[in-house]
Amino acid sequence: MTPEQILSNQAIVLTAEQRQHYFDTGAVGVQSLVGPEWIERCRVAVERLADESRHVSESNDIYDLEKSHSHDFPRLRRINSPCDHDPVFWELLTDGPVGDLAADLLGPDVKFFQSKLDFKAPAGGTEVRWHQDAPFFPHTNRAVLTIGVYLEDCDIAQGPLETLPGSHLEPLFTHYDEAGSWRGEIRPGERERLRTAGAEIFGGPAGSVTAHNYRTVHGSKPNVSDKSRPLLLYVLSAADAMPYTAQPLKTRYQGAIVRGQPARFAHHLEERIELPPDWSGGYTSIFELQQATAN
Repeated sequence: MTPEQILSNQAIVLTAEQRQHYFDTGAVGVQSLVGPEWIERCRVAVERLADESRHVSESNDIYDLEKSHSHDFPRLRRINSPCDHDPVFWELLTDGPVGDLAADLLGPDVKFFQSKLDFKAPAGGTEVRWHQDAPFFPHTNRAVLTIGVYLEDCDIAQGPLETLPGSHLEPLFTHYDEAGSWRGEIRPGERERLRTAGAEIFGGPAGSVTAHNYRTVHGSKPNVSDKSRPLLLYVLSAADAMPYTAQPLKTRYQGAIVRGQPARFAHHLEERIELPPDWSGGYTSIFELQQATAN
């Protein structure tokens, strides 16, 4: 759907100003949208999954581990497809306010693509360098976004999401290096084009929610606090946006309709789009890629 078509539908949870801010800048934040009952249920699920990671010594299809992860001191970078590992994460999307937020920004018909649970462990949890999501999983139109739910209070010391306003309206950056290898970030030679001084920073108390368009340049700094920063992420699209590439994170909810109805027609923009590597066998996490490449 186009922004004009989306905005022609009545909002459910966002104000007119919040919706317009998203379409103008490429991102929006909503303080304390998710209530404490939902947050407590999610925390219980996170604690269980994190505890199970004690028995894992290497990253696998579910767990992406920090190098210093151990049984006694578990340090996670990501849990892949959390909706598949505890029902509360799927219920928050389908029965809670997150799906309504998605409909306000994508239109009444919303489709699921993937979910992730990103951690920044205390005292040095991983930085995520500037990148866009669209190069990882391009779709036939631009009505694709990521919604993040902070499960704990998040201030500047914990490395909250940062976005570059207006970057979603500009041409996509390549995420390959000069030699043609996939980096998972904007190559160093092109970062000088980024207006990082104007970055918008999205922190907030537990239950606060962020949403950014999949073309928006974003990243986050390391966690230098003594508290963890778990962030539940949903990638969603308008029902008429179709992915060009294979789903890298396997999930039984692939293509599930979260709000509204399935699309009868695909909305296709005429645009030249660089394709990522073949993800049919899964992919190396953005953390592993970025830490393996030189600055």
